Amino acid sequence: MAKTYLDELVEYPAKAIQKIGTTKDVVSLLTDNATVDMDSDEADEVFDKYLYDYGYVDNTITEARAFVCVEAELMRTPTPTVQDLRLFVTVICHKEYMALDHKRFASIIGNRRDNLVREIDKVLNGSEVFGIGVLTLDSVKTVSSPTGFTAREITYSISDFRNKGVVR
Repeated sequence: MAKTYLDELVEYPAKAIQKIGTTKDVVSLLTDNATVDMDSDEADEVFDKYLYDYGYVDNTITEARAFVCVEAELMRTPTPTVQDLRLFVTVICHKEYMALDHKRFASIIGNRRDNLVREIDKVLNGSEVFGIGVLTLDSVKTVSSPTGFTAREITYSISDFRNKGVVR
């Protein structure tokens, strides 16, 4: 398939989801299983059930859970050969799923959502698999969420070459 200027809008969320979904600390918090086996079906299901490359969680979810949504946006093209992108990682957690069972997660303080944010940042911040240079943390903020949920959005900056083999 021919390259376009906007391939990164698809590629970067996929890369981020792969990194997030293969990190035991994140998978443990998403599955509520502190001793999750990363080779198990339970760990594999995280990709289908809790990680999305778009920002949407249905209000009619029947089970209190946490979700991670990853999206990329092109912010500007400061030169003909460079483009600046942002990666948005939104951690959405049902209010009934916020509290951690400290018998299972004995060494963790705080709530599930904020610990997911922290663990995801450990995996992504400074990563060199996106663009040129490293992925840089811009902000972490509370954002609006569906009724019954709470959410935080992590924003990262990425610069990349604009014309990577684009066919016109």
